[in-house]
Amino acid sequence: MKKKEIEKEKENPNFIEVFHGHLRVNVPLSAYEGSTFRMRPEEAEKLKKLLASRYPWLTVNALTVFIEEAEQAMYERIQANLGYMDKARNALRAGNNERARRMAERQLKQLPDDTDAWYVLGEAQCKLGNTEEGFAAMAKARALSKK
Repeated sequence: MKKKEIEKEKENPNFIEVFHGHLRVNVPLSAYEGSTFRMRPEEAEKLKKLLASRYPWLTVNALTVFIEEAEQAMYERIQANLGYMDKARNALRAGNNERARRMAERQLKQLPDDTDAWYVLGEAQCKLGNTEEGFAAMAKARALSKK
């Protein structure tokens, strides 16, 4: 079993483990806003108060950094669970069209009939100014989806 698979098995589905120096805290997933990596402000304040009461040497700045680390840990957990084409779509949303194009092309080398990859490729090509190639890729995606 790979190290990443072993780590995934140890993940608690209800908490995310956050480290701050030598401090290790299990933050409940319910503290985050929906399925995002952002903590709800009221939950962040509760957590800061709890940590300050248990670890009085933590400064206000350290508590703020802890919340940022908790959000970063959730972001990384979400990213680790995304599929390859989800990451390509995220690249598109972030405006990284060249990366999305490369990812779609890489996917199509492995799975030439992947409609999602053809669509992402088409959208990326259009955003890069290659409209003819973009429309051709989208037409391919439509044709494959009708099979």
